[in-house]
Amino acid sequence: MEELVREVEKRIEELSGEKFFVEFKQFGDFSTSAPLRIARKKGKEAVKLAEEWAKKIEIEGVEVKAERGFLNFFLTTGALRYNLENITRFSAEKKRRVAIDYSSPNIAKPFSVGHLRSTVIGDSLRRIYEAFGHEVLWINFFGDWGMQFGKLLAAYELWGKDEEIEKEPIKKLLELYVRFHREAEKNPELEERAREWFRRLEERDRKAMELWKKFKEWSLEEFNRIYELLGVGTDYIYAGESLFYEMGKELVEELLREGIAKIDGGAVVIPVGDDLPPLLIRKRDGTTIYATRDLASAIWRVKEMGAEELVYVVGGEQRLHFQQLFRALELMGVDVPKEHVWFGLVRLPEGKMSTRKGRVVFLEDVLREAIERVRETMRKRGVEHEEDARKIGIGAVKFADLKNNRTRDIVFTWDILKLEGETGPYVQYACVRAKRIVENANFEARWGKMDEEEEKLARFLPRFRIAVIKALEQKRPDLIANYLLELADRFNKFYERNPVIESRRPQRLYVVKKVAEVLEFGLGLLGIEVPERM
Repeated sequence: MEELVREVEKRIEELSGEKFFVEFKQFGDFSTSAPLRIARKKGKEAVKLAEEWAKKIEIEGVEVKAERGFLNFFLTTGALRYNLENITRFSAEKKRRVAIDYSSPNIAKPFSVGHLRSTVIGDSLRRIYEAFGHEVLWINFFGDWGMQFGKLLAAYELWGKDEEIEKEPIKKLLELYVRFHREAEKNPELEERAREWFRRLEERDRKAMELWKKFKEWSLEEFNRIYELLGVGTDYIYAGESLFYEMGKELVEELLREGIAKIDGGAVVIPVGDDLPPLLIRKRDGTTIYATRDLASAIWRVKEMGAEELVYVVGGEQRLHFQQLFRALELMGVDVPKEHVWFGLVRLPEGKMSTRKGRVVFLEDVLREAIERVRETMRKRGVEHEEDARKIGIGAVKFADLKNNRTRDIVFTWDILKLEGETGPYVQYACVRAKRIVENANFEARWGKMDEEEEKLARFLPRFRIAVIKALEQKRPDLIANYLLELADRFNKFYERNPVIESRRPQRLYVVKKVAEVLEFGLGLLGIEVPERM
């Protein structure tokens, strides 16, 4: 269908002299208001103009009708059948190796609901890229370096006890971190102790390195548990900041030699254009910063990992950083496509989350609560199935995030765990229902002449392909999520009015089979599993 849409858009541009995108809100399988809008602009009669254009548009696979100044396009029977047969098959003209930076939590800090967005959006984009045949590298740029470790090491020295920490590593390390900031407000000398510890870490002091590595091991064990629970896997490439510390220092010297960077007031910066502030890569005291390591990491991804495209799924508060970073990379001759896929913050009703202040909601607590709520609902119905409870609960949390345009801020409330309404479980239920109908039918699903309602549902299905393509182009999984919600709603209404098994209509069963295929495949692109029963 996407080829036909592009061909129609190309023909409309030739006729109008302007670029118009087709819509899916009017009559037909898709439509355009281009004649109406051009007629208004040029003082012509819209109905007549639409009729003139309709006669000039001849595209195999599409029938066109002019109605009230609109052009409505309908897939021919052959084109509809072809699209349904290939509804979940996608391919890119040129396959690429794509490095997607997502999740990237901070070592020794909790995996909070604030980290959910990067993780599930990144995982969904990875799945969408892979559906088109691209090779994806999941780069996990862990925050495992910086002054916060000096503070944590100082706190650990003063108040840490291994036997307590090992029971709940991340929560106990968080308590130490919060305590340090609380105590430092009363005793500023603690900040100097933290600087000393970080200096020891930078100089690879044995004791400092041993503790730092222990913090990393504890953290990765906890993070991997969360990743498994979320169903995103653990096949990431560990590319923490620490990996690029030495590389970053060498890079600064190289950029100075090449004249790309310059010394400004004792600091080293890269001028990236008059419209942006210069990118700071070394402070006046000689230390490198996060931006230095991010720059070194990007070069490593291209030169060492062979990435042909760089995608960063990182919060919107870092938009300026990535504008500067991409300009700097261009100055250095790194000319692969680069995109910052930014998203809004997750806030609490009382304000922004703050690890330092201990104001945070642990993601694992949310996931466990979601599963327990599903489990309780299942118990009331006399059903016990742990794996299905996990799939439904996790699906509810993921879908609640992914159905939103990623650029929106989200205020976290426990409504994220709703199981009814426009939710993941609603789509999962429609999928399970459609699959069960196909499994229970004792006749074969076949293409054939459809009645009006069957054809109406069948003609909605090819829009899935457009949703997936636009989701990749715009990096917006919500386009898929919201299509699935509408498909689930249409299917449920169709089923209530049109018995399938009782009708013994092979073509009706065929449409239901395609609905099940699209719902399951689409949920898969969102990283949501389909349960066996609901």
